[in-house]
Amino acid sequence: MAAARGTTKSAGISWRDVSPAAIILLQGSEDLLASRSFEKVRATLRAGAEVELTRFEANSYERGELLLASSPSLFSETKLIEVRQLANMNEDFLGDALEYAKAPAPDTTLIMHHGGGVRGKKLLDALKAAGAVLVDCQPLKKDAEKIDFVTQEFKAAKRRLSPEAARALVAALGSDLSELSAACSQLLQDTIGAIDQDVVDKYYGGRVEATGFKVADAAMMGRADVALSTLRHALATGTDPVPIVATLAMKLRQVAKVAGVRKSAGQLASELGMPPWQVQQAQEQARYWSADDLGRCIRLVAEADAQVKGASRDPEYAVERAVTQIALAARR
Repeated sequence: MAAARGTTKSAGISWRDVSPAAIILLQGSEDLLASRSFEKVRATLRAGAEVELTRFEANSYERGELLLASSPSLFSETKLIEVRQLANMNEDFLGDALEYAKAPAPDTTLIMHHGGGVRGKKLLDALKAAGAVLVDCQPLKKDAEKIDFVTQEFKAAKRRLSPEAARALVAALGSDLSELSAACSQLLQDTIGAIDQDVVDKYYGGRVEATGFKVADAAMMGRADVALSTLRHALATGTDPVPIVATLAMKLRQVAKVAGVRKSAGQLASELGMPPWQVQQAQEQARYWSADDLGRCIRLVAEADAQVKGASRDPEYAVERAVTQIALAARR
């Protein structure tokens, strides 16, 4: 897990695996994952006992509040203390939390969220030294991480989401994890049975941005009309040609890695360091390609890459030419 800036690097579990513990530290700026962590711990505790819940904002905390909240109650209730805004904590909270870390109260779960930054490094180090459970709440930046997120959302609900539908959902709403989560909830509530790409397109097709992946996937399967129309829409709406060319290059390299290799997607995923769904997609696209055509198009895209980065006065023409040549080279 990437450490929050200004903190020491340390491993962290997924929010899906968090459970009550004496001290839990949520690290990362993705508020949705932090909120899910708070909710999961709260629900787990409430499922087994009466819970006394106390919430603090670390930036407006007053000295002594943590000690008071964690003191034994007359009714022997399980205590849950939730603290947010750790990245902006004041000196009162810092002092009390450092003392608390030395001797956590029994029958109490203290869960805190630090969104990143240099503030509070002394406390974070003390919490880790005290054995706090660390939870990864860093933003999901890669499409593969977001696809895994939506897949797990449907798996948790015991519903099937096809790989194509997962990719379409991420393409439509992947820039905002909260929005992506809300879309998963809507699909689960409004539909029954397995969800495929047609269902996702029905709900969110209008939100899908014309990305390099959609252009590249169409080109790699010889669908020149779809690739070019998607590309032109992307360029017309301000998409930079550089990432489109980079995606074309990546797709060609992936197909080159799996072409002619008689192994399962699972075996190749482990060997190549690629997600299984990505290997499977590359294997499907490899059926359209010969080794000679792959080599020629890889060189063609390398030239296009130089052109869109300044070697040509017309980068849009360079990427359109590359897309056309790739689509024509794919055997249909």
